[in-house]
Amino acid sequence: MSRNNKDEEALLAKIRAKRKILADYLLKSEPRQSRLINFSIVAGALAAALTAGPGIGGDDFVDSFKSIVSLGIPIWQLLCLIATTLSVAAVVINGILKSNDMGAKINATRSCDAKLEGLETMLELSQVSVEQAAPVYTQYLNEIPHV
Repeated sequence: MSRNNKDEEALLAKIRAKRKILADYLLKSEPRQSRLINFSIVAGALAAALTAGPGIGGDDFVDSFKSIVSLGIPIWQLLCLIATTLSVAAVVINGILKSNDMGAKINATRSCDAKLEGLETMLELSQVSVEQAAPVYTQYLNEIPHV
């Protein structure tokens, strides 16, 4: 096997290994992002619903809730406490999503994987030399420092 073939096989092995790492990252990150977004939406909607009940229904709503739940505290306080907790949870989750920039990281990872797939194919079909592909590979890796 010539040096060029060894270099090509080595670069292909690196590309395949990196693509596996990217696939694992996406397998973990995409469902986590979806769960966080869904929980934030549900928590915000429930918080709004809990505060809207007494606001719209007034005393009749509060009285009907009293017959269902009796904890020794006014029902409106319980509803406000739950609504506040859900609102805080929604805000914290949105902050986590934004501060970690999860969406952008996932998109960058998908993009890099597609580029690496193209580079892998070009190498396999001898459409690009190892000398041309190696710096491109390095350039693609610089796009995803989070992985």
